[in-house]
Parts: sequence; structure tokens; C-alpha cells
Amino acid sequence: MANTTTNLEELYARLALEEEENGGVVVGEEEVRPNRKTFVLVGRFLTEKNVNFNAMQNVLASLWRPKEGVEIHDLGGQRYSFVFYHKLDLQKVLDGGPWTFEQSLLVSQCLQENEEPHGVNLNRVDIWVQIYDLPNGFISEKILQSIGQYIGVFVKTDPASTNGMWKTYVRIRVSIDVGTPLKRRMKIKRTGGDWSWVNFKYERLSTFCFVCGLLGHSERDCGIVYANPDKEIDRAYGTWLRAPNKNVRNQNIGAK
Repeated sequence: MANTTTNLEELYARLALEEEENGGVVVGEEEVRPNRKTFVLVGRFLTEKNVNFNAMQNVLASLWRPKEGVEIHDLGGQRYSFVFYHKLDLQKVLDGGPWTFEQSLLVSQCLQENEEPHGVNLNRVDIWVQIYDLPNGFISEKILQSIGQYIGVFVKTDPASTNGMWKTYVRIRVSIDVGTPLKRRMKIKRTGGDWSWVNFKYERLSTFCFVCGLLGHSERDCGIVYANPDKEIDRAYGTWLRAPNKNVRNQNIGAK
């Protein structure tokens, strides 16, 4: 009886395998829908706090308002993907940054084809920097590029800030490393002339430390402060690094 049961089981197994080999579904070309092209950002928030995912995706989606929509996914490891369906929607987000959620900076990078999202380096952010006190005659593309390379990696110049006379400041777009202190100012001079200081202000600057100059934490969470609890700590940075925002009167949660 046992042998008969075993033989039946073997027969049924062979029949199941044969059915898999001989079966299948043929799909007509008219039924095949091509994959929708996507444009993906991978990002993380520069904070040690837990991010409320539902609140974050609702806030950013309402701020960005992409015409073709956006999908936001939690990738784990404090990383998120932002999937756009039109390159112009993605470009508007890139041009409009930096972005924050609950004062935490979003550090993001475009995902290239066949690139693994957890392998993307998330350590740079593009930001507009206002340059003050440039000496007369120093507003040239080459000089502005040199200043941008001193701050981080030069991206582009705002032409509207360089055209005309008597400009209070010049704007340049710079990619900065979030793991290095913000640059406050730099020295510049003509050959054979005297040194002058040019000063920087950063637009839409998120939380940063007045002690060490790093983005992502305030001085109360600074390692230097914790390492010297009984000492008076010098504050080399301050709110004056923030450029005044003339266009936004009231900034709500998630504001740029």
C-alpha cells in the first residue's frame, strides 16, 4: 500500500511538471503596455530624529505639486526614493531646493540607470550663496567660479545678480559637502594690491551649528560642546549666515 501511494505521488509530481513545461499564456502585442519612464531621486534627511514618513510625503508632495505626480517610498536605512514621471517635475524640484522637513535638510541625488539606491553617496546639497563686498571690477565669471570652488563645487551664476550697476550682492549656485563646515568669508585681492574680505550668506539655510559650522545639528547637540562641558565655547558662526528671505513671509513646516 505504501509503495502504491508513493508511485501515485511521483506520477502526480511528473504530471505537474509537464503541465508547467507545456502550459503558458500568450499575450498579444496590443495588450503589452510599455513601462512608464521614471526619474528618481534618492535622499535622506540630515537629522538623527525619526522622520514621520506619512507626514513627510504629504508635505513634500503638496509643496512640489508635480504635474505628472510623484511616488515616495521608504527604502529603509533612513533613505527614501522620490519617483517622478516627467523630467520637468524632477528639474523643478532640483532647481527649487534645498528642501527641508521639520527644519531637517533633504540631501538627495539623482539615481542613474542600473544604480543601486543604497549605494548612492548622499553627502552634497546645492544651495544659492549670496556674495557680499566684492571689490569693484571683480564680478566676472572666472572670479565667481573661483569663489564657488572655495565654498564647495561651483554650479552656476545667477545672471540677474550680475547685470547692471550697484548690486548689493552676487548669487552663485554651489554644491556643498554637508560633512564640512560652512564657509563664512574669503580673502581676495588684485595682484600687488591689498587683501579684501568677501562675505557669504546662504539662502534657505536649514539647521546648523554656531560652534562647528556643520549642517544638521544645533550647538546644543554639538560634539565640541559635549567634549568641553565646563568651558566657555566660542561661537564662530551665527544667524548672519542666513540670507534674508524676502519672498516668503510665513514659513510653514516643510518650507524651502
